[in-house]
Amino acid sequence: MSPHRRTTGLQSYVPEPDASPPLPPWAQWTPPALTGLALAVDLPTPGAVSGDVLLALSTMTAACVYALPLVVLMAVLNSAVGLLLLLATHLESDSGHAVVDFFALLVLVWASVPLSLLRLSLYRRLLGVRRTAEYAQRAVLPPVRAWLGRTWIAVRYEAASHAAAVGGDLYAAELTPYGVRLLIGDVRGKGPDAIPAVAALVGSFREAAHHTEPLPLLARHLDEAVARNIRDLGAVRGGAGSPGEQFITAAVAEIPPGGGEVRLVSRGHCPAFLATGEGVRQWEPADPGLPLGLGDLDPGPWEYETRPFVPGDLLLLCTDGLLEARDANGVFFSPEDGLRACWHQGPPAVVDTLAELVHRHAGGVLPDDLALIAVTQPATTPPPPPGDGDGDGDTRGWGGAR
Repeated sequence: MSPHRRTTGLQSYVPEPDASPPLPPWAQWTPPALTGLALAVDLPTPGAVSGDVLLALSTMTAACVYALPLVVLMAVLNSAVGLLLLLATHLESDSGHAVVDFFALLVLVWASVPLSLLRLSLYRRLLGVRRTAEYAQRAVLPPVRAWLGRTWIAVRYEAASHAAAVGGDLYAAELTPYGVRLLIGDVRGKGPDAIPAVAALVGSFREAAHHTEPLPLLARHLDEAVARNIRDLGAVRGGAGSPGEQFITAAVAEIPPGGGEVRLVSRGHCPAFLATGEGVRQWEPADPGLPLGLGDLDPGPWEYETRPFVPGDLLLLCTDGLLEARDANGVFFSPEDGLRACWHQGPPAVVDTLAELVHRHAGGVLPDDLALIAVTQPATTPPPPPGDGDGDGDTRGWGGAR
């Protein structure tokens, strides 16, 4: 299985500015291998084959993959090897051109040093841009605390796009006067173009969740926020902002302060899963409704559904990046078996295990964004993990890098 590209918490995968990018083994050994090959083909064939081209290629390759000290070292090494070949074979076979060829080799070899400096300068500038982008994207999807009151939460997030840490999926969790409220959603489309819609919905949820008591009314508020964002984007882009152009499938869940049940409003979103002592069951809403942003087409009334949720039970919210992942034969991934095997271990184990299983099922790379929220209320609240005395969350609980 290939490494997961991105995880919740959007931890930086950017090296420090003064660090060189990690080298694969073949790149690390290519420059000295080319120098050795130059000696191997030149010395046994005096006058027939010249290794100068391989020596120049060796140093140019070093300029592409090595830090500056190693580039200078390879330039010195290849200059010395070129001089050795000049004295050993080239002068005897073609003295007229051998010296000219040697000085041309020196020019090519030492030109690799300024090229290396240019590459490293551009690399540092790229790191700065990427780091700024990641900080901005972390503001869009801030980390979720591992404990909200007596509720234990773990979230995992992976963006399908290489260009962004945040894609079209979204999540949020808030401890409110009405209980713990959870949001998971999937913007139509993916990649950087979906980020404005993600920011608008998450920001609206984090504010409205604390001031809107009925769960259906909260969902209505979120629908209005999405529709307003669509209109604003349409106005900025010079269009009317048709509501069919962009919408967000979402599920809003609530665990009331007294516990005992979980409430769910689904707006066109994929099913949730409940793991209890009776087994793992898929929670397919009877009326999934229309996605957020299309509320004008669904006047309501909007209602929530309720399921028992006693201490020890576990709720899993996900996006279709989990359920629509296919294997080589086109078979969709089914999380029930994996959830059944690990749900007793707690939310962090659930999101980590399911992420690993879906990557294995899909052959290592997911074609769509992935968001997972696992939540439970243990019968006894364990102490916070080491280094988390303020309750801000276990790094594994919000997707520590693996």
